[in-house]
Amino acid sequence: MKIIRSVLIVIALLLAKISFAQSGLPKSEQEFQNYFKGKKDSLDRIEGIWSVITTQEYYRYDTLYDVIKYPKPVKVAILSAGNGYDTYNLNGASYNVKFSRTDVPGVYLYRNYFEETSEYSRTQAVISKSGEMEYNYEFPEEYLKLKFKDSYESGTKVVNVLKWNRILPAQD
Repeated sequence: MKIIRSVLIVIALLLAKISFAQSGLPKSEQEFQNYFKGKKDSLDRIEGIWSVITTQEYYRYDTLYDVIKYPKPVKVAILSAGNGYDTYNLNGASYNVKFSRTDVPGVYLYRNYFEETSEYSRTQAVISKSGEMEYNYEFPEEYLKLKFKDSYESGTKVVNVLKWNRILPAQD
């Protein structure tokens, strides 16, 4: 009984520590702005609030058949977390992109996580310079099958093209 009680106490303490650590994160766009303004001189060049414009290219057997450009950009905060960077959609929706450092300044690796199928995109490099980034990735096939359901056809490929422009802190 003592062992179970000890284990439960340790678990409760760990959960409290995790909850406390997460509560220190900014939660609103204004809180992120205040955070980045207060730490402007110590931020990595990728950290900040970004405007992300998305274009999706639809292919069937490598032949482009449709392009959809989403006109409204999404605001995303990138914040240092351990050996990498976490992203936060400022509109409240999930944004499962992680960036990690490389040995080359201004070059980062990224990967997307697709919760619906528990898959990651292929990891690729992205260069952050002058407050801009651009990269693309293919949606995993299992994710497309899930999204398209009965209308999915073999040979379908969807490429997401993302253009990032840093809003805050402003580029000097």
